[in-house]
Amino acid sequence: MLLKPKTMEEHRDYLYKIVRLKLFFMHGWLAEHPEESFVDVLQKRVDIYRKTDANLGALNPTAIDWKAPAWLELEQALTRVYERNRGSVARFEEEGFAVLRLSLDTRLERDCLDRSGLQGYQCGSLRYNVYNEPTREVGFHIANAVSPKSIFDDPLYLPCCLMILMEQVEVHYQAECIQTKTWLNSHSKWLELFPQEWHDNMSALNADVKGHYGFWGQFITARGTFNDKLGDYFRTNRKFRYDMRSSKCTLAAMRQHLKAKFFSARAG
Repeated sequence: MLLKPKTMEEHRDYLYKIVRLKLFFMHGWLAEHPEESFVDVLQKRVDIYRKTDANLGALNPTAIDWKAPAWLELEQALTRVYERNRGSVARFEEEGFAVLRLSLDTRLERDCLDRSGLQGYQCGSLRYNVYNEPTREVGFHIANAVSPKSIFDDPLYLPCCLMILMEQVEVHYQAECIQTKTWLNSHSKWLELFPQEWHDNMSALNADVKGHYGFWGQFITARGTFNDKLGDYFRTNRKFRYDMRSSKCTLAAMRQHLKAKFFSARAG
């Protein structure tokens, strides 16, 4: 079946649903963490800012001016909505979304057409951190450079990305180990790519929710639309279906695993 890129209307639907979900999350988080301020949670634990027209930069802005008038107007309006609706998550979500809707619509086309999120990805859908000197352990990040297809559709795609990544970090940094923090570390398809060493080094779940894709990426489908199934799971259970965890392994163990599982004569 030929997969089509998402339409502008599908992107609008994604923005509306993900922002509503983050408002829902904020209300619950603040109820459980009364020591945190509304503004801190808005700025640090969700990424609503970058989806609004107050964001004059790219999809992932390199810097944020939290004092910019356009953002302060939204932030202060949302704060007032929360103060009125501490006792009702439904009213807070509805009124909060009403505050944000025009700003989301104004940025809609720019947001939908933005491809800057893939800049700097040296290895297909994988990007390793850049260092100024040799380092034993290199961190990497995951995106979807083959959308509207899934990174899991071709069983050899990610293994190839990983092999290229390992070769490059070994050459550039004399690296011996790779590591990442992501919700995918709780996903079975992702975990099949990694050796036992990766599983043995897996951290406990990270409950310190931040506004980046390491937590929130699970709500984006391969086509870039909203993942309704996982959104419903979050609303029902008030927790992420896939917890963010960190892990690492040596290049030697990774290569051995990939060659045996994906690149052996039998696999070919």
